[in-house]
Amino acid sequence: MKNILIYGDSNSWGNIAGSFNPETMLHQRYEYDARWPGILQKLLGADYHVIEACLNGRNTSFDEIGFFKTSRNGLAAFSAELDAHYPLDLVIFMLGTNDVKIPFNANVKRIVDGMRGLVRTAKASCFGRNGQAPHILLISPAPICVADYPLYKELFDLSSVEKSRQLATHYAKLAEEEGCTFMDAAPYVKVSVKDGVHLEQESHGTLAKAVAEKIQREEICKN
Repeated sequence: MKNILIYGDSNSWGNIAGSFNPETMLHQRYEYDARWPGILQKLLGADYHVIEACLNGRNTSFDEIGFFKTSRNGLAAFSAELDAHYPLDLVIFMLGTNDVKIPFNANVKRIVDGMRGLVRTAKASCFGRNGQAPHILLISPAPICVADYPLYKELFDLSSVEKSRQLATHYAKLAEEEGCTFMDAAPYVKVSVKDGVHLEQESHGTLAKAVAEKIQREEICKN
């Protein structure tokens, strides 16, 4: 059986667009078989085990300022996830959306450097098969858009949107430099106009299909 670890944020966790409840401080979540990691599992079949390691608000490498939940620093938590789930044949990264938030004030280079840290952590690990490093698939998330959603007005602006649009080009270059597989989610899915950040349910199915075809066509987990 091939083990696949998905390391992502709310769009891999299954956040339902516009569902934030200010009383509980929580979002609603799509069921496992309706969010793209679960759909990917179904498409790949019993020869694969898809592991969700996804979290609302996760970014590549930033510590939040005045945030009300535990740290969403992806780099800080990643080594523990590798250790918890090895042996891994493939690690899929889909992060970067939260990095464009206004409070981080990060340029694209800084965001890419954070993703590079994650990629290199996986490459330097022995958590693949036979003590080797796992294969890596780097997915650039769909760009965000401006939406009339009060919760995000202080977190995302036009500059955030522009940065999110630039990630695909820079992530593709990063993948080439680091010798990992790249995929851009933008040709397949768009974020919901309800909040400008999250995927609608239909997009989860479309993304899962594209990822499954990528894995099978390029035989990413072959060895």
